[in-house]
Amino acid sequence: MKKKYSAIIIAAFVCLLIVFSVKSFRDNRVYEKPNINGNGGSDPVSYVFPGEFENQQAIWLQWPEGMYSTASNPVYPVFIDIIKSLDPYVGVNLISQSNEEIAQIKDLLQANGYSGSNVHYYIIDHLSIWTRDVGPVFVKDSQNRLNVVNFGFNNYGRGSSQYFADIESNIDKRAAEALGLPVISTNLVSEGGGIESNGRGTIMLTESVALDRNPGLAKEQIENEYKRVLGVKKVIWLKQGLAEDDLITKGHINEIARFASPDTILLAQVLPEDRYTNSDSQNSYLRMEENYNILLNSTDQDGKPFNIIRVPMPPTLYGEVDDTGKIPVRSYLNYAVTNGAVLMQTYWKPGRSEKLKAAEEQVKGIFQSVFPGRNIIGINAESVNLWGGGIHCITQHMPAN
Repeated sequence: MKKKYSAIIIAAFVCLLIVFSVKSFRDNRVYEKPNINGNGGSDPVSYVFPGEFENQQAIWLQWPEGMYSTASNPVYPVFIDIIKSLDPYVGVNLISQSNEEIAQIKDLLQANGYSGSNVHYYIIDHLSIWTRDVGPVFVKDSQNRLNVVNFGFNNYGRGSSQYFADIESNIDKRAAEALGLPVISTNLVSEGGGIESNGRGTIMLTESVALDRNPGLAKEQIENEYKRVLGVKKVIWLKQGLAEDDLITKGHINEIARFASPDTILLAQVLPEDRYTNSDSQNSYLRMEENYNILLNSTDQDGKPFNIIRVPMPPTLYGEVDDTGKIPVRSYLNYAVTNGAVLMQTYWKPGRSEKLKAAEEQVKGIFQSVFPGRNIIGINAESVNLWGGGIHCITQHMPAN
């Protein structure tokens, strides 16, 4: 009988131990957000997506291939200007195709007056110059270590040239491998020019881009995946980008709205006198005013309102078309900011209006006020604009560790 009671007591004790163990596990386990790739994977690590205005260790560029340098408006002079301008402030990580090309680039830089040693070369197959979109997007983990988010790329939603998309979609992963950095996987399709971070947990994007790239996902699903891989807490959805960008990216955020600091947003404005120049100027004017109203009613990750500064689109240029009769995407907000400098797109030259010249000085003054202590360096990047992008589109910042 004693043995029977002893067995019952031991069994009861074991049951209680199991119950308390399960409860303890439930109380202390980490609840993870699911990965939308549907493979059951999840990522318990919390990330930080630094703002571009924060300290950097390098700027990435993809050296222009083929058509970008053989067309009537070659872009390599812009790359040379950017490399020379960045030299005193930050290293340049230059993606090239081969050792032979690296030797050619070095000769070209030297022939154009660059004698620095702040350029580091990486051989990675690529077909475009759009490093912002397909290059490595860096986040920091809880140990302050850099990770690279491997977003999907589908050639800006065009559904053509799978070969192009396959090559470009691997650039970020190849860069991570070259640096020995961990890669965060996701099936979310996203380009770097389509997201803008305040470095404290808020990003801005446009519906016209994010929903187009991910047609099978609802806004909430897209938001949740950005929160998982970027560590953000708040997503601000603007409606559309510039009308002249519709056929290129469908409205990247980096042409219209940028964080100059955690609480300051620079927002593009089509000046009233340019509004009725053509259909693009009319549509862009209305879109920017709609976005302005959205931002006026938005708050950051802590519920605080933003300081919004309007930055004029280059005045009078809505009347100047390219060789195909289209309006190029020209925006002062397609700048690149680094440790001690801001590379600003400039448009005025002899023969263009004094109104444009005055506006450019105004924009330079805005940049000087929101980026104190940084040199504002003007660069003529119109040859890049004609391809559908700008200085920000061809650069990708790498945060300091």
